[in-house]
Amino acid sequence: MKRLLFFILAIFISFQGIAMPPNEGKEADFSLENFIKHWESQNSNFQKLNSKLKTDFSKYGKSQKFLKMLFYRSQKYLLGTYSQFSGIDDLMQEGRFDCVSGSLLLSVFLESYGFEFDVIETSYHVFVRVVLDGDYVILESTDNYEGFIYKPADVAAYLAEFEEVKPSRDTFYLEPTHQLVSEILNPVVFKVIEVRELKGLEYFNKAIFHNNKGEIDLAYNYINQAESYYGSKRIKTMKNLIQSQLVLAQAGQ
Repeated sequence: MKRLLFFILAIFISFQGIAMPPNEGKEADFSLENFIKHWESQNSNFQKLNSKLKTDFSKYGKSQKFLKMLFYRSQKYLLGTYSQFSGIDDLMQEGRFDCVSGSLLLSVFLESYGFEFDVIETSYHVFVRVVLDGDYVILESTDNYEGFIYKPADVAAYLAEFEEVKPSRDTFYLEPTHQLVSEILNPVVFKVIEVRELKGLEYFNKAIFHNNKGEIDLAYNYINQAESYYGSKRIKTMKNLIQSQLVLAQAGQ
């Protein structure tokens, strides 16, 4: 099962001659309705998926059968190849996705059809947990074969993988000055987030990707966008690190 999402591969990179880029500012609030309208007009596979799901919902309503159709039709039409740090544009244009963009796609339709569900952010992964008739159904976007998890014992085993991994923070910090770095490298996270906050995690991933490539100006702009959608501690921490690198690079000119 492909899961690695938030690894920082090369936080401290040497930069020279980089000026502080302007802050791009906040984007408009993420709209599920606009998301569907936009991609239906831009992507034929999304259009087919949306059309199929409308037919499925008219037949099955809020049922496990519909959830299964949503999951596997999404895999068939859009979720092609897992690729770390792939956002919604990558998914729609090339079929490349990660757990953030995959979960975002599924969540858009779940909300559109009025399902009760949670987007779960963990230390290194994101998945969707649907509440149906008092039970949970897991939609694990990165596993196209066994990612539709509905049997109670299987659901419990899946959730236990994340809920039980909560190491002591004392194991992270060798000294107080290491706190910022450890918050990113070893975050302890298991919580429900909003769908729009997935957009924040998408931009967070983009910031990591460009930071690792040494493109610090792009990383800075993406981390600002991430914070505008989701002001989580690890996003703020990453922003502080990028800002520090920018200051050092400016001083080295």
